[in-house]
Amino acid sequence: MEFLTTLEHLRHFKKENLQGFVAHKEVVPYRNDISSYNIDSPRIAAVLILLYPIKNKTHFALIKRPNYEGSHSGQIAFPGGKQEPEDISITQTALREAEEETNIKSKDVTIVGKLSQIFIPPSNFLVTPVLGFSNNQPEFVPEKREVESIIEVPLFDLLNHKVLPETTISLKNGERLSTPYFSLNTKVVWGATAMILNELKYLMLEKN
Repeated sequence: MEFLTTLEHLRHFKKENLQGFVAHKEVVPYRNDISSYNIDSPRIAAVLILLYPIKNKTHFALIKRPNYEGSHSGQIAFPGGKQEPEDISITQTALREAEEETNIKSKDVTIVGKLSQIFIPPSNFLVTPVLGFSNNQPEFVPEKREVESIIEVPLFDLLNHKVLPETTISLKNGERLSTPYFSLNTKVVWGATAMILNELKYLMLEKN
């Protein structure tokens, strides 16, 4: 998608038009009834969805987490993390974490709005995706302890997914689960990140 077309589309963003529940349910592992999740005293977090141009084509950035002892080890995600006491808003959380992890400069980001929240049961996080854009490609610098690599994806590749394939994921606890996923830059993107991406896809394909 041309970047100027993306910006024109984002001008019509309205939170009340979001299709979060439908979009999330299409890609949630097991195709669970996500309305049944019991959210009890969750940890609050935010991620940043940043749209930006490379040669006038809209891209967004994902990160690959390093391997560690944790529920999200090695996974593909948006830059982001948990809210800290000094954060004055959930938007600031997303911007601060993205800058710490990838060197996306907060001052260069124009905020569009927030997508639908997602609860992640394994880590008890309630995540707010914050959508923004930059007129220039960021000078990415991965924070080595938290980011193994940065993955720049053309928005067209996301929008071009017509039918999502399914795969079986092996979890660290030995369980295996079947889940829909996006194949982006040869990476398998599933779980909460895929749910956010699917809502972004709905948003960008919406007719104004």
